[in-house]
Order: sequence, then C-alpha cells, then structure tokens
Amino acid sequence: MQTMKPFGAWLLKLFFFPLSKLPLRVHYFLAGGLAWIAGSLVRYRKSDIIINLSRAFPEKNYREIKELTKDFYRHFADIFAEAVWFGGCRNPERLRKARIMEVVNPEVLEPFKTGDRSIMVMYSHCGNWELFGGIENYFPAGESPFNEQNFCVVYRKMSSAAWDAFFRDNRFAPLHDRKHFEGYLESKSVVRYVLEHRAEKKCYNVNTDQRPYYNGSDNIEVTFLGQRCRTMSASAALARKFAMPVFFLRMDIAPGRGHYQLKYVPLCEDASKLSVQEIMDKYYALLEEEIREQPANYLWSHRRWNH
Repeated sequence: MQTMKPFGAWLLKLFFFPLSKLPLRVHYFLAGGLAWIAGSLVRYRKSDIIINLSRAFPEKNYREIKELTKDFYRHFADIFAEAVWFGGCRNPERLRKARIMEVVNPEVLEPFKTGDRSIMVMYSHCGNWELFGGIENYFPAGESPFNEQNFCVVYRKMSSAAWDAFFRDNRFAPLHDRKHFEGYLESKSVVRYVLEHRAEKKCYNVNTDQRPYYNGSDNIEVTFLGQRCRTMSASAALARKFAMPVFFLRMDIAPGRGHYQLKYVPLCEDASKLSVQEIMDKYYALLEEEIREQPANYLWSHRRWNH
C-alpha cells in the first residue's frame, strides 16, 4: 500500500514531470550533453570506472579502455534520460508505441503462464532496469504472463525519503493502479511476503549483482570477470527454499538507439536441486557472457570488487 509522499517527492515530481512529457528523441539529444558533463566536466566516478574496466578486460590497451569509458558515459546518460521519459508514460500506449523494450522469447515463460508455480528472475545492472514497471507492454499483444497482481520487484530503500518515494512512483508510471500496487518489495520484507503469498503464483525479480549490503555468514564468493568477489545470494536462497524455477534476464542494447531486447534464459527448473553456490555460479557465468558481448552496457561506476 502506498503511503503519503514527503513534500520533497512532490517537488521532484514538479520538476521532472514536465520534462517527462517531451518526446524520447529530445531526451536522447539532452543525454548527449549529460554524458559530456558526467564524463569530462564532473568526471563522475571516472577513476572507479577505469579501474573496473581495466580489471575486467586486462587484454585491452589504454586506448580501448578509454573508448569503453566514453561509451559507458553515453549509456549512463541514456539510462537517466530514459528513466525521466518513462515517468511520463501514464498512458501505456505511449510506452508500447516507443518500443523501447521488447521481450524476444516469450515462449520460454509459457510454463509460468499455464502452471501454478512462482518463479525467480535474477537480473543485473545491464540495460535499463528502471523501466521494469512497463513489463506488460514489452510482450507481443496478448502474450504477457505478467500483470499487476503477480509481478514483484525487490528493491532497497533509499536513505532519502523524498527520492525513495519519487523513484517508486516513477518506476511504476504505466500501471493502472499505482496506489494499490503491492509488488514493490523492500529487501528486508521480501521473505515475509513470499511466505505469506506462497500459495499464489508470483514472478519475483531481484537485482542480483550487488555487493552485500552487510557482512554476514550467508554471503558467498564467486568468480566474476576473472576476480573473486562477494555477492548477494538471497535470491538464490529464496528460490531454493521454495523450489522455484530460476531465470536469468538479459537486457541487450539492440542495433540503434532507444531499443532494448529482453531475453529470459532458463537457469534451472527447480532451484531446490542445486546449492546456493551452484545457482550463483551459473548466474555470474551468464552475466559475464552478456557483459563481454556488450561491455559498455553495464554499470561500471559501482564498486564491485572492494572485498
């Protein structure tokens, strides 16, 4: 249930909502300037980005890393521009006409559509994760297995109440009933929610390439882009506990600007038959494959290997 927004969220909406009504091509034009500001003027986390890219691709020379860094800033600016535009899609038809996202293999989700089991979808910071709230509109007409009753997205609450409320509203702009949407699950409450709704068929979507927020005995290590790192594993543990099928979600940039292709890749049919370590190893192998195919499509500004 949505609670009353703080005053700051209304101010943010007052600023961004008129911008969101501009055509997408205008947002991309503005994103070009934003990419230059972030990369050349502000140099937003530039040292972290270069270090991350150099560690992930030791075979690339300085010129190639520099070019990848530029490509990243262009994509980073596009993410922001697309998210602002998305907030103005109160009419889902605007979103469908733009075709900014498209599910290319809806047939693999047929077991979820016709069956009675919940599924776990593990995704990363590839593509633009801020646009998930329009998922119903990314399938061919009449083929979406998801709706506002069975689709859930797990998030971490932001420290700023104003930004947290603003992003919640923005991320689910196309929904018919935003006020009563219960599928936006704060990470601390997701286990309780799954237990309470275990008799219902749900699709749980969890961003799974984050460093653990807290040190704990349940954190595990994986090899990611040639380096050992600690990772969140709650999505795998939850899927294993409830014997869910698990899917890895790719979000590739299609040729040309303003179009992402979503591809659901089956990771396992029954997570209870694998260990959490095995699930996470499979996930990171698929993620690494995706990143190597489109290196600039990943959020390199995050510190992945601090531990």
